[in-house]
Amino acid sequence: MRKQWNAHTGTWYEEDYDATTDSIIIHTKQDTQPVLDYAKAQRNSGVNDKVGEFAHYAIIPAIVQVQMRQKGIDINNKRHYPRVFKEIETNYQYLKTTNLKHSVRH
Repeated sequence: MRKQWNAHTGTWYEEDYDATTDSIIIHTKQDTQPVLDYAKAQRNSGVNDKVGEFAHYAIIPAIVQVQMRQKGIDINNKRHYPRVFKEIETNYQYLKTTNLKHSVRH
C-alpha cells in the first residue's frame, strides 16, 4: 500500500492493489474537523453576514467536492453555481461561513 499526504488539501491518498481483479483501488481521506471549526467560527462571528458585492459564503473540503462531482455538480464551473448554492443550503449548511442564504439570480 502506498500512502501520500497532500498538505494543501489536508487529504491522504492510499493506493491498494487488488490482485484478484488486477486493479488499483484509491482511497481518499480527509480530516475535515479544522474546516468545520473554521466555518463555525466564521458563521458565529457574523463577519460574513454583511450584504455587499463579495462575501465569504462557505468553505468546501476536497472530500465534499468529490461528493458533489458524483452528483454532477462542479464547483469550478460557473454554470453550476446555482446547483452548488442549492446543494450547500440543502445538504452542507455546516460548511457555510455566513448565516445568510445565497442563490444565483439569472
